[in-house]
Amino acid sequence: MNQDVGPHDNGTNDNGSFTGVRGLRLRHRTWLPRGMPLGVVVIAHGFAEHGGRYAYLAERLTAEGYAVRALDHRGHGLSDGKRTRVVRFSDYVEDLGLFIESGRERFPGLPSFLLGHSMGGLVALAYAVSQPASIDALVVSAPAACAGDVSRYRVTAGKVLSRVAPDAPVLRLPLQKISRDPVVVAAYNRDPLVFRGPIRARLGAEMLATMEAVDAALPRLRLPLLVMQGTRDGLVDPLCGPHVYELSGSPDKTLKMYDGLWHEIFNEPERDSVIRDLVAWLNARLTREPEAPPSRISR
Repeated sequence: MNQDVGPHDNGTNDNGSFTGVRGLRLRHRTWLPRGMPLGVVVIAHGFAEHGGRYAYLAERLTAEGYAVRALDHRGHGLSDGKRTRVVRFSDYVEDLGLFIESGRERFPGLPSFLLGHSMGGLVALAYAVSQPASIDALVVSAPAACAGDVSRYRVTAGKVLSRVAPDAPVLRLPLQKISRDPVVVAAYNRDPLVFRGPIRARLGAEMLATMEAVDAALPRLRLPLLVMQGTRDGLVDPLCGPHVYELSGSPDKTLKMYDGLWHEIFNEPERDSVIRDLVAWLNARLTREPEAPPSRISR
């Protein structure tokens, strides 16, 4: 089933595709360490981007002994589908489930860590609360898991538009605020696999409904949880990270707030320090032995 997926995947050890729900062909990338992996980190990327943007993070994780797998969500990157269009948000979640299952088959017996960023954080949360036995721990970075200051009027209007004009634009994100690193922003702006259009009505309404469902289920979440959030995030409300942390029922949960960092904490000038925090947390949970007490850490 694996197929070469082109020049945008340089640096990966393995690229391929699989059939997602509704028959769409979805692309993925895998980075492998030298020798037997300690565990597998599955990445769910954010709105409009693709898994290839996580190459630096993946290379750092493989250097620490982890295999890393990243899919391109339907309508994103190299995957099939109209750009960023989704019929149901659960399509993303079900696609992710198929991808995680294939990783379990490829790497039997290894711990599986799910890492979701931004919209991918909401996808990861929705998956974790519905299929907790399929992963060993959950990490979310700048999770798009709360509506922030979106007014009730805009929420109601978005629901109506979702039914009558699902492709109507409802929100354009300030993409220049993804990172304080101008090299990252320039690379994003010239990346042919990045979608630069607005969030459409159907996706917006589906995200809001998923946020409500995740909120209701989070108190039952028992998986080890790491929430990572920049305090100067200009795309996702910086309070969304603490919101997820507080609602989660996990007895082993950690909140790391990064003072002054913007939306993409793994692409900020301080990225290496952030990745060291992630690796330390993963290493401490390679076995699910004693549960760590909940902790809040700002830096």
